[in-house]
Amino acid sequence: MAENQVKITYHIYLEAEDVSQSRILSSTSYVKNLFKNCGNHYFQGVDFDDESDLDDFTLRLFVEQEILEEECSVEADAKDFPADMAEFLDNIAQAHSFLDMEGDFTVEYQGEKVSFKFASEAGADYCDFEEIEEA
Repeated sequence: MAENQVKITYHIYLEAEDVSQSRILSSTSYVKNLFKNCGNHYFQGVDFDDESDLDDFTLRLFVEQEILEEECSVEADAKDFPADMAEFLDNIAQAHSFLDMEGDFTVEYQGEKVSFKFASEAGADYCDFEEIEEA
């Protein structure tokens, strides 16, 4: 990998059952706006897979993002990405503790690679993180 190349991948899965329609709509809107208004460049332009079903009272929202820049466009955001993602996920867990949330994220930049798995169970207002060690 080139010295100033950056590769970021993340997968976030949010799910809840027996949720009111208004809560489904407000939670989905909250998460989408959180991405849209996040200060980190690498959270922008995310595509959501929204499989929520208002008639079945289920919320299912997925984000799968892969970013590869040959020349890192925002060095500070690449360096801060792991901490920013952890804060971002904790914000979702705190605001919507009824959600089950899980996923992973990886950043490769300047010869270093860090990867984390995360999870937040329904009823918890925080996210657990586990660093994934290279094999």
